[in-house]
Amino acid sequence: MNTLKLTANENDGKLWQVSNEQIRHQLCRVNELHNGQMKAFEINTGSVNTSVLLIRQDNKFYAYANKCCHYKLPLSKGVLINNRLRCFAHGACYRVDTGDIEDHPGHGNLPKYEVEIVDDEVVLIAQKEDLEKLERIKIPEDFEIEPKPIVAIIGAGAGGFTCADMLRQNGFRGRIVLLTREGTLPYDRVQLSKQPSKKPQDLLLRDQSYYKKTKIELLCDSEVTNINWITKNITYKQLGNQLKSTPYDYLVLATGLRPRKLPSSLLGHDLRNIFYMRSLDDADKLVNKVKSPDINNIVIIGDSFIALELCGWLTTGLNEKKNISVVMRSKVPMLRIFGERIGHAIQKIHESNGAKFYPQATVTEITGHHNVVKFVELGTGESVPCDLVLVAIGSDLCTELYENSPVEMTDDGFVKINERLETSVDHVLAVGDICKYPLRVFNLEDINCQHWQMACSTGHQAADTILRYYLGQTKAGVRSLKTDFYTTPIYWTTQNNKTTIRYAGYTRDPENVIIHGDLEGEFKFVAYYIVDGYVRAVAQSKYEPLSSEIAEVFFHRRNIRKEDIEHDMYGYRKHLDFKMNKPE
Repeated sequence: MNTLKLTANENDGKLWQVSNEQIRHQLCRVNELHNGQMKAFEINTGSVNTSVLLIRQDNKFYAYANKCCHYKLPLSKGVLINNRLRCFAHGACYRVDTGDIEDHPGHGNLPKYEVEIVDDEVVLIAQKEDLEKLERIKIPEDFEIEPKPIVAIIGAGAGGFTCADMLRQNGFRGRIVLLTREGTLPYDRVQLSKQPSKKPQDLLLRDQSYYKKTKIELLCDSEVTNINWITKNITYKQLGNQLKSTPYDYLVLATGLRPRKLPSSLLGHDLRNIFYMRSLDDADKLVNKVKSPDINNIVIIGDSFIALELCGWLTTGLNEKKNISVVMRSKVPMLRIFGERIGHAIQKIHESNGAKFYPQATVTEITGHHNVVKFVELGTGESVPCDLVLVAIGSDLCTELYENSPVEMTDDGFVKINERLETSVDHVLAVGDICKYPLRVFNLEDINCQHWQMACSTGHQAADTILRYYLGQTKAGVRSLKTDFYTTPIYWTTQNNKTTIRYAGYTRDPENVIIHGDLEGEFKFVAYYIVDGYVRAVAQSKYEPLSSEIAEVFFHRRNIRKEDIEHDMYGYRKHLDFKMNKPE
């Protein structure tokens, strides 16, 4: 027998009804929220403690969990416009009318709750178990699959996993075969350089029960050795060198990148204690070695995202103090991404935490003792002492499978795809870092953005392309499918536990920039990157949700002129009706 009680909230004095299964809670009066506005409400019944986001759009009210499915940050701090709700931090985007994920990063959909209007009050109606959920998976409990068609996906990184996930959650009932060379479930790779000591189970995109429920055939420790493009068959090798094969009706190439190694011509390239960062195994080995008492001097070669993020972790994230040196060819770190002024400021932040930089330096040799690294020799004649070398000099494409194949490649070795992510081979798609694709938000062709969000978004589009082929434009209970790949590039970098930069857009010229704010002291700034008189990218630190707002301006193809933001940091807002306060 269900029990029912009325409880008064000490904070707002309103009443709720609580049963064993259902909660009815008065949120606010109807006129307290206008169209295009949102507000968070804390729900605390003693048995349930959560935050609910109420949105009013087109005179309708929608209630969702107030936590982004990506890193569980509050969506009430985000950007709400035109049926789109974008997280303030990392840019994950959801449809207001359904709560379904619209753009990435992140996976899963927002838990949605019923809303009723009673005596001019907005009343939340929700099951207690739903209020406790962090995300909603659109897979029925009695889900069954059919033997055909078969989608095979080579690679289970951001693009490959997202393709499988979006296929299943949006109505695909055929087989999905997801192959990965790694021995673990798909995980959040970008965290490896930011928090390499994080527990592996905390990085998983989904646990084992998800693959069982969705009936996605995840084949770990599986290396594809051959693709027969005519018979549509894949041959792969598993542990013990056992060869197996699988047919496919649709094939998705998502093989990604590998870390670029030191050239074999460099003396000492094969000494012990030289590390690279790409996988969970790499992170585990690095963390265990770094914490050894005999490791005191660490040299980082490179100024990539991985290099600088690991520099921040090594200088601010360890209990033991280490001597950290950064050897780089460029004048300042991340010069090609953020430009010289911001790069110089980033260097000063790391130097203030104890790192030493060697700019415009080339490594001529790595010397060792008993086959273990001891010094990194520079072209300047300097010898940098080291007990461990961390190499982060970029990545190489994993595209050997497609060489001398019918798949068209660009002159610089990328897989060429169209706006639907299709390759030159029928029913073969490609996603993620190995591709060059049109960036329609800026009318650009053959673009490659090696960001987590872009890999996820290409995986999403590939799923929609396949779904349109098999299901058509719509199906009962299934959302309208995207026709072409369309997104705003977004990424972020955590330089240390106090310094994060968020970026939206795309530019090849980081020196044509207008900067507002403070680079030298608080490192609180906004940088607008200009192309032909228009803003085409923004980088900011401590001005949330500005980069997410700009991402929406770009998404809606509103042109921000240089003069709009030259003297007014928020001049872009005239292009959209933002009904929110400026960030403090």
